[in-house]
Amino acid sequence: MILKDIDTKTCNTKYTKSGFACEKQMAFYLKRAFENEKNIYVINDLRLKKNNDYAQIDHLILHGYGFTIIESKSVSSKISVNKYGEWKRIFNGKENGMPSPIQQAKRQMDFLIAFLEENSIDIFRENIATKIIGKPKYKIFKQDVLVAISDSGIIERDNIDIPEALKADLIADKIFDDLVKYKKDSLIEIVNPFASITHQFHADTLKKIANLLLSLHCSIKNNSVETSVISNKPIINKKEEIQPLKETEAKNNKKISKTCSKCKSQNIQINYGKYGYYFKCLDCDGNTAIKLTCSSPTCKPKLTKRKLQFYKICKSCGIEELFYENKA
Repeated sequence: MILKDIDTKTCNTKYTKSGFACEKQMAFYLKRAFENEKNIYVINDLRLKKNNDYAQIDHLILHGYGFTIIESKSVSSKISVNKYGEWKRIFNGKENGMPSPIQQAKRQMDFLIAFLEENSIDIFRENIATKIIGKPKYKIFKQDVLVAISDSGIIERDNIDIPEALKADLIADKIFDDLVKYKKDSLIEIVNPFASITHQFHADTLKKIANLLLSLHCSIKNNSVETSVISNKPIINKKEEIQPLKETEAKNNKKISKTCSKCKSQNIQINYGKYGYYFKCLDCDGNTAIKLTCSSPTCKPKLTKRKLQFYKICKSCGIEELFYENKA
């Protein structure tokens, strides 16, 4: 499923034009391959901010076993990679060194994992296993990086295997092959307790991760990028669709005092469970349902999470206000 398209860019040089064309080419192949895949999500041109640092990810694939980042590289003639992992461009007989796009994609993956660890405390489903051993870390899931070379380019591999670097039209097949392998590995683990564990996301968890990334995407508006176009396709049930919302001035930005329904303690925090968000008491371990109300009985406000803060969103009334904030 394609969740976000390529950003619309204004290209003033031949280099930016060729780079944009390369990204569009890869996005086209991804759309052909994954548009009708319900449990595979594609986010193109994702830009994330953590502290004062940014990461620009050309193409991100979210699937049940983890993440795949694709770095698009425009090559009009030939690139060469030696046994030391050093890259160079060859054009009109001239050679010029270039940074390794594989390493670039790996740095983006490290950024993504750190970003998710920081921004999605309650994203995982709460069950007996998570209560006993704690919620899993994102780094235990698959983290694949691929470099997509434009169709017009040639890869000179110097007689070495570089599985991460492929022509753009072969990328989707590589991802499908990886998913088949991961599924096979997970089946082997059922009968072989000594096999290495292949971790999987629950379908609802994967949807929440995708929603979170879309809501925290930072669009650029300057001479290079005009707009950031987000797909309107829902990734959860239409009745419960969560779309990225622009942060507006809250009508009532005061923290609402809440208490545990069991012991009346105010030492509580919001968790996510089988039926949605609820209050967990840190004193008696009791659970309290969260019932949101709005100005009209017909309104159906929802909670959306941003780090430790939870906002009440009502699309009918057009309001967005701080509902509660968990302790750090």
